[in-house]
Amino acid sequence: MDRHARLARNETIFREVNERIEELAQRGEFDSLDILCECGNADCKEPLRVSIVEYERVRQHPTDFFVAPGHVIPAIEKVIDEKQSFDVVRKLAEEGELARKTDPRS
Repeated sequence: MDRHARLARNETIFREVNERIEELAQRGEFDSLDILCECGNADCKEPLRVSIVEYERVRQHPTDFFVAPGHVIPAIEKVIDEKQSFDVVRKLAEEGELARKTDPRS
């Protein structure tokens, strides 16, 4: 597996974890979530606080992910939204296709 594919796969794993966190939060009727950064670094455990509304907005697009500022990997993604505590990135090319194929909501 090449480096870009490995990075993209790491990001999809973090997205799956965050989907489970969101499910639990919905049951408890919270306004915000503490999720994990969805960057390509498998060792990253940086927490991100996002509103449920923002989380759902980003999850409408299977190629979009939450990353901590400074965790963007320009070779495989572009920033489409910047917030104070996180960026939203969109996967490019092959990485975008992997994101679509592994989207837990599809």
